[in-house]
Amino acid sequence: MIIGTLSECERYFVFGEGFRKAFEFLRNNDIRKMEPGRHDIDGDNVFILVQEYVSKSIDNCGLEAHSKYADVHYVAEGFEYLGYTSLERAGKPVTEYDPKADAVFFEKECEYILLQKGDIAIVFPEDAHMPQKRALVPTPVRKACVKVRLD
Repeated sequence: MIIGTLSECERYFVFGEGFRKAFEFLRNNDIRKMEPGRHDIDGDNVFILVQEYVSKSIDNCGLEAHSKYADVHYVAEGFEYLGYTSLERAGKPVTEYDPKADAVFFEKECEYILLQKGDIAIVFPEDAHMPQKRALVPTPVRKACVKVRLD
């Protein structure tokens, strides 16, 4: 997992064309003004999920991992904790892998990092992660999750 800010995202272009497209889209579009939902950047190779929600208690969050996509989480408004553990430390899955959703879920044992407005987090298939966790109180969050297909 990589934590940084959108203002310094050029260093992550080295991960490939999909990441360059993802970060250029985030820099050139105001996520706060976009409709929630899916927006294609490069078809199924790179797309963005614009999300608007109130951060949740741990009981309503899931520790997940993906196989086909890396996630680029970008907080446009608000803040939330992002849980993280390596896939090898995540333990036995509590669900079967769902290829349509590209997700498998685990028990909720992980560490947390506070993501604030302007922050990004890149999670790869080896990173189990838990988005949307509240801090002390539930907070409105406007966020983008850009899915970048890995080959």
